[in-house]
Formats: sequence, C-alpha cells, structure tokens
Amino acid sequence: MLALFALCLFTMPAQAEDEPEGLMEVNLSPKPEPLAGDVEKGLSHLFGVLEDQSKQLSLAEIQPMLDFVVNVDADPKDIEPAKRFSGRAICLRRDVATNLTRILKFFYNPDIPNYLLCPAVLRMSDWHKDSEFLSRSKGLWEELPGLTEAAPVVVRGREFEMTTPDSFAEAYYGYNLDRLMILTKFQGKNVLISVSEQDGKSDVGRKGAILDDTRWEYFYSGQEGLNRGMIGWMDTFTYASGSVQVFVEQDAAASRSTVFLFKWLKAGWAGMNVVQRSHIYDGTLRYVRSFSKVVESPDLTPEFLAQGLKGVLSMPQSRVDGLIEEYARNFEARYKDDPKLQDSDYAKVISDGGYAEVLDDKARRSVLALEKLKSMLGMETLVTLSDETAQPMAQAPQADVASEAVEAAPVDQPVATVRHETVPGG
Repeated sequence: MLALFALCLFTMPAQAEDEPEGLMEVNLSPKPEPLAGDVEKGLSHLFGVLEDQSKQLSLAEIQPMLDFVVNVDADPKDIEPAKRFSGRAICLRRDVATNLTRILKFFYNPDIPNYLLCPAVLRMSDWHKDSEFLSRSKGLWEELPGLTEAAPVVVRGREFEMTTPDSFAEAYYGYNLDRLMILTKFQGKNVLISVSEQDGKSDVGRKGAILDDTRWEYFYSGQEGLNRGMIGWMDTFTYASGSVQVFVEQDAAASRSTVFLFKWLKAGWAGMNVVQRSHIYDGTLRYVRSFSKVVESPDLTPEFLAQGLKGVLSMPQSRVDGLIEEYARNFEARYKDDPKLQDSDYAKVISDGGYAEVLDDKARRSVLALEKLKSMLGMETLVTLSDETAQPMAQAPQADVASEAVEAAPVDQPVATVRHETVPGG
C-alpha cells in the first residue's frame, strides 16, 4: 500500500520545459549510462576526505573527475552516478555568466547568508559557530591570485539548512550537513569543489506550498505532514543526502564559469526511499536558476548585497514585527484565493494577517532578508524595506570584480551567518 501511495504522490505533472523559471517537466532517460569508474573513484575520495579529517586530499585521485567536469561536451543528465547514501543520483551542468571571484564573494562569504543565493530551494541556512570557515582571516576569493595546483586550499564547515517546499510533495525540511571546500587549479583554470553530506535524518517534513517559484514566494504552514490529500498525515524525512558541486572558471575576463553538480538524495517515510531521479533533477534546476539570477545580475554586487543586509538583519525587534505584520496582510491579499491555500487549515493560518503568528524571529528575519534581496534585484516585494536600504557602492564591470526550520528547532542549533550581526536562523 505504501508503494502505491508513493507512486501516486511522486508522479505529479509539471510545467513544460520551455517555461523560463517555473517548475519544469524533466525528461531523463529511463536507462541512464553509468558514470565512469575513475570518476566514481574520485567522488569516493572526496567523501572520504570530508568524513575523515585526518585523510589527506589527493589531487591525483580526483583528476579524472575534474577532467570529466571540465571537458564534458554533451549534457550529462542521462549519466547516473552510482548509488550512495542509499539514494539515486543525477548530474547537472550549467554555464553561468560570471567569474569565480564573484561566485565566491556571493556564495562563500560569511556576510551573506547562503539561502539568499539559491532562494528557490533554501528557506534558511546558517554556519555553525565552530566552523573552520568562520575563523578564516581572509575570504576564499583572496586565495585566487596565488592559487596553484600543487597547493590547494582546503576548508571545512558545518551548516544548518531548511528547504523551501519541494516540487513533488510540497514539504519542507531542516537538517544539518558537513561541508568540505577545496580551491585549486586544473588545466590552468580556477576551480572550487564543494562537498556536502547530511548529518543524520532531517526534522520531520512540514506542509508547505509553492505559490510562485519565479518570485520565490512560498507558504510554510508549520504543520507536520504532506500537502497531499489522504496521505497528508504521513511523517516524512530526508534520510540522507550528499553532493559534489564543482565551479570551473572557464574565462575570468569574459565572466564565464561552469557549475557541475553530482547530487544524491534519499527521502520518504517509514525508512522507504520514494525519490526518483527526476525529482532530484528538478530540484537542482530550481537551484541553478535562482543562483544564476542572483550572481548574474548586473545591478547587484556582493558588497552591495552585504551592505544592504546589515540594516535588515540587525534591526530592532519592534521594527521586524511591524514589517512582518505588513507582510502577512499583503501575503493574504495576494494569495487568499490561491487554490493551494483553500484548505481550511491553511486558510485559518493566513486569515486576518495570522500568517505572522507562524513565523518566529528567525523566520521573520529570513523573510525580510529575502524581501530585501528581491528589492535589490528590482523584483516585486510584499513589504517595503526602503528605510533599511544602504546606498549602492560604486560597481565595477563584472569581469573586473575581485571575487537540502523555524517551526521545529534543529537538532544542533547553529549560530548567525553574518559576522558581528544579529542574524536569522537561516
């Protein structure tokens, strides 16, 4: 019976592939080709280094993997890595119009919460206070000028993440993960390798809804279960996940880089994995679209974003509460007639601005940080943050810039992402 439920739940129709930023129909081969053995060996070495801090990184071990990532010509979507963490996997490759310096200044910057760099898939995120990443005296982007193949830069960290509602069950999850970051050169190109592995199973899944994926607007009910009829009561979890993400700077002067992602996921209920490759691939597409929208924006620099966030993330609680009350009223006005929120329980949550009561301080500040980001990108917002907007810094041309939880507490509560600021829990 559970298998039948799983089949019904996880075969939802999606939008056509030519729709620019919404959910897409993913057409993957039912018989994918296996990933080459020497590439698999390199991936195993990376996870071994992540899991055992005494194990030394061997660039020779990962050379075939890097060669595959840097030089593959065909779309690798129909190549499947071997099963890890009891879950299936996908490969995704996309080009982005920026250089590695800018990517590092955005995505691996203690002053910018990671969830703002991929807001279609992350609701909140934090580095834990004991992360080596936070104790560094300089940014990773400052390592690039002296980078050599013989002396890679290796950094570790531990994070908490909470997802947005997924595109196949519209549930959201919070979990901890360990991360390994490696900066090196390969075939003369600057390369960042980011390896992550979930630590234990997630918090129980909670009911959410994707309202407008193009505007990064989602509903979080705070209620355990799934947004799916007669099986909505089920307790679901992300049991395990892992990823190896590689950023390759193809041409710094022309602001052109490649993002390559190997991703594994096991999730479901009663210990059963119900995730298909198409679900993982769809999530990675949502990730790379929102990531590209941020890092490719001609109107946004990492410095400008970090400066603009300071006022939002450190504002007095009374100001936060007032803005969230405004947000909740506007949210209700925009979405009260949305079919996904016609469920009586959901309608009660948002009625009369009641959505504010579902959001604690960490969620409130993450909402406002996202609204700030959207305003800085020229997107429509549900609340006005003009009083907190810092003046833009002088912007150099892009080529010249030097650069998986609020309703359920996480198992191991992390600390703020931004140094020397009061920051949300994600």
